[in-house]
Amino acid sequence: MDISQLASYISEYLRSKDVDVILVGGACVSIYSKNAYISGDLNLITYHEGKKVKKYLAEIGFEYTPAKYFTNKHTKFIVEFVNPPISVGNEPVSSFSIHKTALGEIKLLTATDTVKDRLSAYFHWDDEQSLAQAILVVKETKVDFDNIKAWASREGMLDKYNIFLEYCQR
Repeated sequence: MDISQLASYISEYLRSKDVDVILVGGACVSIYSKNAYISGDLNLITYHEGKKVKKYLAEIGFEYTPAKYFTNKHTKFIVEFVNPPISVGNEPVSSFSIHKTALGEIKLLTATDTVKDRLSAYFHWDDEQSLAQAILVVKETKVDFDNIKAWASREGMLDKYNIFLEYCQR
């Protein structure tokens, strides 16, 4: 399974147990960049009880590790649960996309919010790899540049947004 299929499989299984999850982070970049970037993990957010999630993931072969993530001998990807709330930079996220595979579907950040998520790491920690990931998403899918620019302004990062924009125009 590739990362999007695994995310869909886990999401469908948890949904069958009345547990909703949302995919965030690098796996969203993998999906939107058509695997030009390959994340090594699935970062999921849920508002459900952790004990239930651990139990249900164990039912499909995932072990919880002392490092606080889940592994399965049948996949190279690890699964991590990130604490809510869902946000990009200092702003909460309330709308999502649905990505469908043959194994089901996964709710995830929109392409625009995925770019903002990556830019947040670039803006606040000078993470050049995250900048490169944001650009990969832009090259493969449509994003709302006006939305991103307004968000960058609220983050106080228009100077770095302009650098990002220059790279996107190359």
